[in-house]
Amino acid sequence: MACQEVQKWMQESVLTPVERFITEAREACSQVDAWVEEQVSQPVEEWLSHEEQRCREQDCDWWCLCCNKWFCWIVTVVVRVVTWVVVTVGRWVAQIVCQVVTIVVGIVVELVLKVVARLVTFFVCLFTEPLSALKTLWDLWNDIVDTVGDVLDLVTTLIDDVIGLLDDVAELFDGVGRSFCIFGDGACAFFTAIFGFLSGVVRWVADVMDWVRDVVSGIKDLVTGVLTGNWCKIQGGLRILNVLRVITSVLRIPASWFYVGPEALIRKDELSRIISEALSSNLTGDTLERARQHVSLGGSAVGVQARILPARIAMRSSELLRRLAREGVIDLHAIAGRLSDCGGQFIYDQFAGEVVYTGTSTAVTQSELDRFMEQGPEAVASFTVYPITTDLFRRYLEVARRKGLQIGLRFTWPQIVEVVVDGSEFVPLGSDESDDAAQKALLALSGRPPVGEDLSEVPSIAVFGYREASLHGLTSWFRPPEESPTGTTFRTRFPEVALRFVPIHEIGHFYGLNHKGHNSAKYIMWSPRESGQDWGAVVAEYGFLSGEANFTLDDAREVWRWITTTAQARDTVLG
Repeated sequence: MACQEVQKWMQESVLTPVERFITEAREACSQVDAWVEEQVSQPVEEWLSHEEQRCREQDCDWWCLCCNKWFCWIVTVVVRVVTWVVVTVGRWVAQIVCQVVTIVVGIVVELVLKVVARLVTFFVCLFTEPLSALKTLWDLWNDIVDTVGDVLDLVTTLIDDVIGLLDDVAELFDGVGRSFCIFGDGACAFFTAIFGFLSGVVRWVADVMDWVRDVVSGIKDLVTGVLTGNWCKIQGGLRILNVLRVITSVLRIPASWFYVGPEALIRKDELSRIISEALSSNLTGDTLERARQHVSLGGSAVGVQARILPARIAMRSSELLRRLAREGVIDLHAIAGRLSDCGGQFIYDQFAGEVVYTGTSTAVTQSELDRFMEQGPEAVASFTVYPITTDLFRRYLEVARRKGLQIGLRFTWPQIVEVVVDGSEFVPLGSDESDDAAQKALLALSGRPPVGEDLSEVPSIAVFGYREASLHGLTSWFRPPEESPTGTTFRTRFPEVALRFVPIHEIGHFYGLNHKGHNSAKYIMWSPRESGQDWGAVVAEYGFLSGEANFTLDDAREVWRWITTTAQARDTVLG
């Protein structure tokens, strides 16, 4: 027993406190970035939008060759460029430096501490429990492999940062291009074509970086999977095949540069008209004026600010978790990246989650998982299992942010939180499209109020699947007289590149959209179970145009019809 007691003490008293501090430092980087986006970037963009709209609507002073409009244009462009340089560049520099420092220091400190802890444990166990001593050496090997994975994670994190910076550059081009709309439709069309081309080139480069990131992730999964004997990770190495996206990237150059970029800016102008018409048609008096103050109709980000409330189910190392693991509901070894046959399943049915010591981002060791399954939760240091990693969740959120702009919703989000569950009805979630009672209970557990919900905030909770195994996501709609709380849930599936639109698909439902009229995977609101598949449209979109699923202008029209005609949405989303 001394051997096990030393292992548990080393983890609880030495490793976990340090790992928790490192994890909190890494999270602080993301929290600062989110704060800048929500409290600085969004308000500035909203002011610029209103200013551009005001300039556009005012009459031209012909006696000075429209000097009033020129002055307006100069002010908005200067503010936009200066803000971008000061805020956006400064934000990304700080973000990247913060991440590099915290991750590199964390990798070094954690590895040193783990090596010391494993060696101490090895020598303590060597004469009392030789088999446990050998398991400690295997844990040490896994620690080294984890370090290799952390280094590759740093690479993918930096690539994500580059993608984010490129998106911001593209939005700067969008904003400058649309600022010329102050001078009328002719100038608007001409300059949106020019700046749309520049935006299209930048976004094409961002797409190239996206599949490069996927390839690096595939290399990481393959290498770490082979070195640890984790069949799920080895299958995850199939991401390497994303290198074949280079073919579609090349094929999409003409359309991406000369059509998709300009067309996106033209769509924003049409989106402005859709929103303006919805406001004018369904609102009057003070309500209309208040709504116009909250909605941005100019600038690069058209629409109203809304928030995604990201959360993920968390299960502590309890007897319930032990039972679910024994029943095969959750494969702890597979999720943790330890020795596993993936439950004899294809990775599609597993979760891209993590099994970490509570409060940290450090994976639980093989020996601790074995001891947990054999002896129970009291024999090991406390750990938590999640259905999704924070990094993957953030990528899903970034997809939701980009796509939300297509329907006039400018999403931000706070820190990703956990919803601790201790009931088997939540794993898998005991809901489907015919009954969402368990989902409503989960939403209530997450803090969603039973009445008076703020519909400008939409919960998005990652779960361990559904009782209907084929289900990817589920929405509890706000459709009176149905009862609150409302929100969305989703599960991860492989491959991410094909299923990363599930969270925003469910958010689309939350804001009034359905599957009707979406007959191919080129549409975010498409459902393979309810609609056919127009393969010609899919090949055209993914092979030659944008390369991903999108919302349509009809979707935007329906969202704004719902927002402006649903009392609760009108009062909360539009202020």
